Amino acid sequence: MAETKQALDAATLKAFEHAAAGHDGVLSSAAGDLLIKPCTQAEVDFYQSTLTQHPDFAEMMPTFLGTLTLGEPAQLTNPTALHEPAEILRQQDASGTGQPGKKLKTDTAIVLENLEAAFRHANVLDLKLGARLYADGTEADKAARLDQVAAETTSGSLNFRIAGMKVWNGVEYDKYDKLYGRKFRAGNVLEGFATFFAGLSTALEAHEAQLLLETILAEVAKVRHMLQKYESRMYSASVLVVYEGDGEALRALMSGGGEAKVKTPMADERAPTEAEVKESVDQEEEEEEEDGGPPVAFKVRVIDFAHAEWTPGEGPDENVLKGLNSIEDQLDDLIARFD
Repeated sequence: MAETKQALDAATLKAFEHAAAGHDGVLSSAAGDLLIKPCTQAEVDFYQSTLTQHPDFAEMMPTFLGTLTLGEPAQLTNPTALHEPAEILRQQDASGTGQPGKKLKTDTAIVLENLEAAFRHANVLDLKLGARLYADGTEADKAARLDQVAAETTSGSLNFRIAGMKVWNGVEYDKYDKLYGRKFRAGNVLEGFATFFAGLSTALEAHEAQLLLETILAEVAKVRHMLQKYESRMYSASVLVVYEGDGEALRALMSGGGEAKVKTPMADERAPTEAEVKESVDQEEEEEEEDGGPPVAFKVRVIDFAHAEWTPGEGPDENVLKGLNSIEDQLDDLIARFD
């Protein structure tokens, strides 16, 4: 992959207002392709250890581009060797506004790809994993509060719950906060999935909708298979499902219309030379990089690693694995509705 210079100017950073769930204080770059997320050192350590120890799992995480210190001139680290170091100017205000949770008290930020950047209108579903949502050492009152939340929601019965979602309705986003997800029980949480994927019924033929859902299901299963093999503990991590909410764009992607095609010359046209074809392809690649990469129909990623670590010798994380299994069951049931 060609290296791309990244320059983050604090004067152009802006509050990221499109998250389906999460903490306050998240910023985005002016182009919208990067997120600057306040984090703990533990989350930084997890990203870095994953890159070196489990690079295949790193592919199921947002691309990690480095860290910076909020409020100070800094250098963006270059852990993936995909981007040259970028100078970060002093940030006047890194608080952000309008986010669904409290601001994390930290001066450290992690720089990640914005998973929504490759979509025209990204539909986003945040599924928080686990019945136990806190790590060892958590204050007793907070642990008790989280246990109560789990007991009253599908976190306790299915080891996951809908933490938030946003759905493009053709004009604007319908947003569903954490209280929406808390109202579901094991017997009716499928309706939350049906609401999130409702656009498939109008945008696609039934077999196309099934294919997309089956591919998303396969990605969730891929995460589960990895975590069955690698020993870890990931308290309060989430699976983020993103798919194209613009019906026209989704139909084009599913039919192959979103792929670049070489034009066949008419009889009276001169066939392009090899150099001209290469120049055209290079130009398309540059445009894709500027637009956040080539368009895609969906993405599935694991996010939120403030309380995650690799734990060799302690066995697989059954707390998370049960949640992934339950998500797969819901997707299976939703796929059956398109028969």
